[in-house]
Amino acid sequence: MSSPSKSPIPEDEVLTKDHGASTQAKPPSTEPVSTSTTSAPPSPFSSPFQEALFIFIIGTSQLFSIGALGNTAFSVEQIGHTLGTTQNAQLSWFLSSYALGGGVFVLVTGRLGDHFGHKYVFMAGWIWMAIWSLVSGFADDVILFDIARGFTGVGNAALVPNSFALLGRAFPPFSTKKNIGFAFLGFCAPAGYIFGGVVGAAFAQNVTWRWGFWFWAIGSLVMSVAAWIVVPHRIGNAIPGLSLWQFDYVGTLLGVSGLILFAFAWSQAPVVGWEEPYTYALLIVGIVLIIAFAYSQSHVSAPVLPNSLWTRKGFVPIVTAMAFGWMSFGIFLYYTTVFILTIRKEGPLSAVAEMVPLVIGGFFATASVGLFIMKVPAQYIFGVSMFSFFIGNLLMSFAEYSDSYWAFIFPACLFVVGGPDLSFASSGILISDAVLPEEQGVAGSFVSTVVQYSIAIGLGIAATVETHVNKGNTDIMLGYRGALWLGIGFAAVAFFIVALFVRDHRFDRSKEGGEVKSRSSRDEEDHA
Repeated sequence: MSSPSKSPIPEDEVLTKDHGASTQAKPPSTEPVSTSTTSAPPSPFSSPFQEALFIFIIGTSQLFSIGALGNTAFSVEQIGHTLGTTQNAQLSWFLSSYALGGGVFVLVTGRLGDHFGHKYVFMAGWIWMAIWSLVSGFADDVILFDIARGFTGVGNAALVPNSFALLGRAFPPFSTKKNIGFAFLGFCAPAGYIFGGVVGAAFAQNVTWRWGFWFWAIGSLVMSVAAWIVVPHRIGNAIPGLSLWQFDYVGTLLGVSGLILFAFAWSQAPVVGWEEPYTYALLIVGIVLIIAFAYSQSHVSAPVLPNSLWTRKGFVPIVTAMAFGWMSFGIFLYYTTVFILTIRKEGPLSAVAEMVPLVIGGFFATASVGLFIMKVPAQYIFGVSMFSFFIGNLLMSFAEYSDSYWAFIFPACLFVVGGPDLSFASSGILISDAVLPEEQGVAGSFVSTVVQYSIAIGLGIAATVETHVNKGNTDIMLGYRGALWLGIGFAAVAFFIVALFVRDHRFDRSKEGGEVKSRSSRDEEDHA
């Protein structure tokens, strides 16, 4: 997302380029240095307590990011009743608009973090989320609510890449504290959905759903103040050597506009139908703008998404598998939630309780990553994550055949969560191995874009399927099953892509010494 800085980097400061993907430091002196004077760069933290608070704040950003989906999902019936809609195609917009806003702006806000400082864009994300969560709570019609949720997603887009960048810059590579931080960040994703669900369900069931969003606004403001106090300026300042003249304004406009129009067409089609001319017109315009964006990236000095990424061996299969896998996961989350609420007739808080296995499974998935990620080729872990998406949707597609919660819903929630946790960790390893060191930051941010954007696209396509198979809303369960079957298909495609095209080259053994070498280490040796 940013070109490598050409300005010298202070000796006491290790800067992570491109959102924490690679580090640069002043080259060591060639003169002899006594071991007594050699030391690691000083810690930016004043105490272990500040370190712990920092990791907590970074993890909480993920808790709020995913939690905003749960906050809406578990109170979706109450929101729809107040705003005058019960059509599932419109209700799914409440979630997909948020995911869409987050997905299309991740690359942009990450680049802004390079220019203005990751700490300050991170804080701006909290404040932006607070403002639009407040507006969401006051919305009195569907259109305003959808717009407010979309703009709330932009705040989420500011949190995601900059939280990763801050965590990457805070601790040395491969340090225990960094590993703990990223593990906590990963765990907060499934936990966030349940946390948001508890907040939204509790207010919707006992007071009003509007307080769920006002609570979110208050919490976001509190976190912005906490970030200002706790996050050290040294790890949150701007990357030296960048100029706003380098910013890819044309590419940003084309990319954001194209992605929004493409996703809007898919999400709006279930509401008004594909026979509406503006629906497929916007789809066509969106595709044209996306093609124009791709063309523009070869003609600017600092592209938002360099076309060189697409030439790296293994990159396309990884991001394609992530896209299909996370479309499947978005479908699972939404349709499992509405199944519990509408078919099982559970209250919002009871629905949250029935999906608590997401947290339990997430804990074990996070722990397993730490045990296996350095010992097992990442394509196997990546494949298991896609299979987890598949199993979750498959089990939920049979849920209507048993009144017992334990028969299908419990194991579906327990197993599906291996998908997000394992896919984040394994795709990170695979992406690092596939691209050049200077491309790792923008590649990581693009994966975040794919994850959030795929949720929006998946829900739009699923709502289209549901609308066309539920026999004019006379067979609600058939519509739900149609959407879940789509999720099964998406996950199956993702699994076969991983099985056929994704490989972890860390475990390739060199002919000379038989050592395991990563792409980055091989590149370093070549440059040396």
